[in-house]
Amino acid sequence: MLLEEIQSFSNFEVLANKAKEGFIAGLHKSPFRGFSVEFAEHRPYNPGESVKNIDWKLLARTDKKYIKQFDEETNLKAHLWLDTSGSMWYPKQQCLKLKMGVLAAGVMGGLLQQQKDSFSLGIFDENGFGYRSAIKSTRSHLQQQIGKLSQYWQNTEPNKEIATQTFEDAVLQVGRRHLVVIMSDLLWGPTEAEAEASFWKYMAMLRFQKCEILLLQIQHNQHEFNMDLGNRPVKFIDLETNESIKLQPSEIKNHYIEQEIERQKTIQNHCIQLGIDHFSADVSNPIEQALTAFFVKRSKMM
Repeated sequence: MLLEEIQSFSNFEVLANKAKEGFIAGLHKSPFRGFSVEFAEHRPYNPGESVKNIDWKLLARTDKKYIKQFDEETNLKAHLWLDTSGSMWYPKQQCLKLKMGVLAAGVMGGLLQQQKDSFSLGIFDENGFGYRSAIKSTRSHLQQQIGKLSQYWQNTEPNKEIATQTFEDAVLQVGRRHLVVIMSDLLWGPTEAEAEASFWKYMAMLRFQKCEILLLQIQHNQHEFNMDLGNRPVKFIDLETNESIKLQPSEIKNHYIEQEIERQKTIQNHCIQLGIDHFSADVSNPIEQALTAFFVKRSKMM
């Protein structure tokens, strides 16, 4: 599912559910198997296995032995944190980065709730968290969070939450061994070195609490990494400060790409040092790639 093909879809709840069902249908084999009461599927019985899960009624009808498999109920608790700072609204008319984060959060919430896992939604910017939900696994809870996310899906102009909680306080409220998924472009300006250092300090705090972390770094690679902006002069506008400058992209492209490569290396090094899973999600790629990174991460915690 390509973001550019669905970005004008107005009913976010239907879209998130469709994306979730499409992702599940695309999985060849789900690893989420256990001993809950919700039946999933049959598989052939292998000699030597326990007979307690044999479907005896099916055996009576077909004279063949099949094992009943079940969807696993887990005690996983997850936190989905979405960055809504100014740079996430790029490009301004389409808001592709933010919409990818919003859709990813909606689908992940649906997948977690379907597996009866508890999850919390958090919305933050450079000032802290303006919204954090309770951590629940109910259907009504999912619908409430989908409703919150739909506001960001439909708005094309920044509608920032007023920060009511610092990032540090949010981190301290995360329980031990929880899963934290952060959807952000991980962009800091030259004057935000302290904020960048604080972010990695908070990631270290989460790891100290034995939490698992997945960083989904959302990027517009064509513009933000390759600087493929054509040969005409371009007016660059900082979406967080509104400062602007007019430049010829070809004059700065090589230097910019060198700096961006170094920035990505720094992010990767931090993740390696802290034991954090990192995935770069390009807005031009199918949303399923980002969801697969989440799926793999969750599978590792089973």
